[in-house]
Amino acid sequence: MQPDFAELNRFLLDCPPFDQLSQEQRQWAAGQIKAVYLNEHNVDELFRAHSPALYIVRSGGFDLLTPDGALIERLESHDLFGFPSLLTGRGVVNKLEVIEDGIVYILSADVFDQLRQHSRAFEHYFIRAHEQRLLSQQGQRAAPANAYGDSLQRLVSEVVTRTPIGLASTATIQEAAQCMRDEKISSVLVVDDERLVGILTDRDLRNRVVAQGLDYGIHVNAVMTQAPATIRGQQTLLDALTLMTQENIHHLPVLDEQDRPMGMLTNTDLMRQQKSEPVMLISALNKAQSRQALVDEAQHIPDYMHSFALRMNDAAAVGRLLASLTDTMTRKLIDFYEREHGVAPAAYVWLAFGSQGREDQTLSSDQDNGLLLVNDLNEQQLAWFASLGDYVCEGLADCGVPKCPGNIMASNPDCRRTRAGWLERFTSWTESPTPKALMYCQIFFDSRNVQGNKRLYQAYREDVARLGQSEFFLGNLARLQANVQVPLGLFNRFRGTESGKDSDLVDIKRHGLALINDIVRLYSLHAGLTEPRTLARLHLLEASKLLNRKDNQALAEAWQFLTQLRLQHQLAVWGTEQPKNALDPDDLSTLSRRQLKSAFRILKDCQQGVSLKFGRTG
Repeated sequence: MQPDFAELNRFLLDCPPFDQLSQEQRQWAAGQIKAVYLNEHNVDELFRAHSPALYIVRSGGFDLLTPDGALIERLESHDLFGFPSLLTGRGVVNKLEVIEDGIVYILSADVFDQLRQHSRAFEHYFIRAHEQRLLSQQGQRAAPANAYGDSLQRLVSEVVTRTPIGLASTATIQEAAQCMRDEKISSVLVVDDERLVGILTDRDLRNRVVAQGLDYGIHVNAVMTQAPATIRGQQTLLDALTLMTQENIHHLPVLDEQDRPMGMLTNTDLMRQQKSEPVMLISALNKAQSRQALVDEAQHIPDYMHSFALRMNDAAAVGRLLASLTDTMTRKLIDFYEREHGVAPAAYVWLAFGSQGREDQTLSSDQDNGLLLVNDLNEQQLAWFASLGDYVCEGLADCGVPKCPGNIMASNPDCRRTRAGWLERFTSWTESPTPKALMYCQIFFDSRNVQGNKRLYQAYREDVARLGQSEFFLGNLARLQANVQVPLGLFNRFRGTESGKDSDLVDIKRHGLALINDIVRLYSLHAGLTEPRTLARLHLLEASKLLNRKDNQALAEAWQFLTQLRLQHQLAVWGTEQPKNALDPDDLSTLSRRQLKSAFRILKDCQQGVSLKFGRTG
């Protein structure tokens, strides 16, 4: 049948990419379009009678399926399909299933090709739509060197080009010093049988040898840093910057995929790559000599991060960088406190929870932190740590990191516990998982050591991981997650999550990103993992029998897409009173709306999987 020309013209004007055509081109295209009314009786004829072609949904609802019946996409008004075959020349193999009878417009291959030839914007729209998945697959790093405008997406292997300088662990201190002098380097790799066993730096020579009056003839393995932090050549400079900041180190050994040393990355190498951006900002924070100087430097962070985020093509990197900045400010505040009150009277760990623990902070994240203390402290020691918690949390607030509305901060005695105290609390949560306890678990199971005793933290984290494997506890967590409503209603239409005047808005944090974090955390708890980052958890779960490879990849892509979308929205409402996590789907492009629906469908499917695998226990 032939559609009404005037009505079709109005429809195309609101249907990307036809809205980017000239009026003359759009009117010509409208004159070439045919329309079919599809129902369950004639739907199979569409591809047989009209293929290849571009199909545009005018009304109704349809499921696009693979040949074996797997859902590719649920289609509704203004959605387009069929263009992959037009671009690649391959035959149509997919199937269409009617959910709600409706009208589909058909644009022939000849007309499609002519529009592509005369409109670059029209052609590029379909090329992007065809090539872009929800986002690049997890771990894909091959972004252009200037993608950030600051080279932090460059691979470490591109920067570390010098042949690695290494010595055996049985070399003497004098031989190591002579090597560092001759090679003009400030650190040397300690390598036995092509395996890295440690590093020796000029600081080690000063503090552990000269200052201690040791014999220069002893072996380097007596004074080297054993089992140092390392990075792989295929990781990015931003990964290196984050790791060096978290570990508070200036030398980072680089390994290849076979764990063989490739070289050494230093702060100086990063400074050469980045003369005025994140490295300089973190350096300025580290150089602050007083609390007020730190607060003054931190005032530059919001405007800088806004500018930085606008130039980035990897929103996850914003989260990592913000976490690094918060880590840096935390360590400096701890350092200032110890200068005034003396060193810590006992072993401790400053814990990061929630988004800082996962390293996915946003421009509006608040504090989530705590203190892990050794057992059997006296009142005086406990008072020292109580004062530390107050000092650091107040200092972070002055630096622009808001206090947690739920009081999950080290200034709260309930978040400042000995190892036994924390384990008692986790035990009560897992054995009596009340709604409030389950809510806390969503935060406290994502933790990271920002400053303090690594062995104490590792022992604590392994104990917590064991408690989290309780089937009774996991079953209750699964039921909690099943109650979170994914914002897709009847016929795959968006459903608002807010109330009042914002009832059309969708909170992509609580009903999207947080739900993915919750689902991945559940699988991680079952597997006994101690890694807090969502994408890293998925990577470790790749071999899991509970979470198959397809669902693993789908969750990673959905998380990346929603992270990017959330960042874009926050940048768009920067400096306004508009909600930072809730957006109106109607304000998105057709492609983004389609991707958002795909992400929500993935969540619905994974929710069902969680319910089947865990929901029957507890």
